Amino acid sequence: MRKALSLIALMNYLILLVATSLWPKPVDGQGLLAIITSDLLRFASTISWLNWIQYNQLEAIANVLLYLPLGVFLVLFWPRARVWALSLIPVLFSLLAEGTQRMFLPDRYATLNDVFYNALGGVLGIVISMSIRRMRKNSK
Repeated sequence: MRKALSLIALMNYLILLVATSLWPKPVDGQGLLAIITSDLLRFASTISWLNWIQYNQLEAIANVLLYLPLGVFLVLFWPRARVWALSLIPVLFSLLAEGTQRMFLPDRYATLNDVFYNALGGVLGIVISMSIRRMRKNSK
């Protein structure tokens, strides 16, 4: 039952990830996400230790957070795989998404920074998940 729920969660996450990556227009350029982005930037500017956050930093943070669950799911479904092997998946997925944006979605902005921060999020998810597994195993 737990594996089935995990698989459903993974499928929903992948739908979100693909939709976000391959939406024809920038996802934060209009509608609710544009309002949230604007509100977050305005909020960050009012706090002295957060006022360094501008649009580019917020986008980098969002890219890391968007791909972090991918790393968690990879460890959940392939717990015995090596970190380096699992780490290739977010890198390749991000390269595929950004390459598709560059070639087929003229209104999107594909950048190497996006590939880096997406991959970083996936790898952080892997490292965090593996660390938690190891701590739980050692505490038994």
